[in-house]
Amino acid sequence: MKKLSPLLLCALLAACAGKPDAGADAKADTPSQSTRNGAQEQGPVTPKGEFAQIDVSRSQQAMDDITGGKADTINTILQRPNDYAPPVLYLMSAIMFDNDYQDQGTFWYYAAQLRARSDANKSGDETTHAAVSRLNQRFGVRIGPHSLGNPERLKAIVNQVLKWDSEQTRNYDPRWIALQGQDVVTETQVDFAPREKWQEIDALTRNQYRQGLEQALNEIRARQSEQAQ
Repeated sequence: MKKLSPLLLCALLAACAGKPDAGADAKADTPSQSTRNGAQEQGPVTPKGEFAQIDVSRSQQAMDDITGGKADTINTILQRPNDYAPPVLYLMSAIMFDNDYQDQGTFWYYAAQLRARSDANKSGDETTHAAVSRLNQRFGVRIGPHSLGNPERLKAIVNQVLKWDSEQTRNYDPRWIALQGQDVVTETQVDFAPREKWQEIDALTRNQYRQGLEQALNEIRARQSEQAQ
């Protein structure tokens, strides 16, 4: 695999964005659709001020190791998944799924999606939500349609994700998402919710995610019922 460039996500998302299939986001972002986007595609930038203080080195190293073919990296991540930003979990999920660990890959894909979305919800820069959509498009191309093909299995896995996440302590810096918005280009201060609000936002996002799952499942069941008539 080609080695990723030094700045976490900026180069990854630029490479991943491309021209996705018109229906990719709807297929990949199953539990509930991202409704806010608008960040324009951008190449790597040099963060300044507070943005430069956001430490993504551990996650970047893990992604470099995975794409560099270091076989033990995924096992290392699985031992301490809370230490890594969501893009690492996205990448890991796709590799697991493509190597016939479909349930495990699906679990980590939706765990990554949930965490990425809650991190974007902490950001005052609305354009960070577009980064989540691009990650879903890139890594959910196969996982999304697979999940839709077995809605009851999807429900079980996402419920596992929600339970697991509610019991964990996230050790990575959620401000990684701030590096993906437009503010990183023009600003020096990070517009982000205060730390004491993070758990509350995470809990709210889990509730929204669960509601989105139920809505998606109801729509699937309705289509199946129509087709059966």
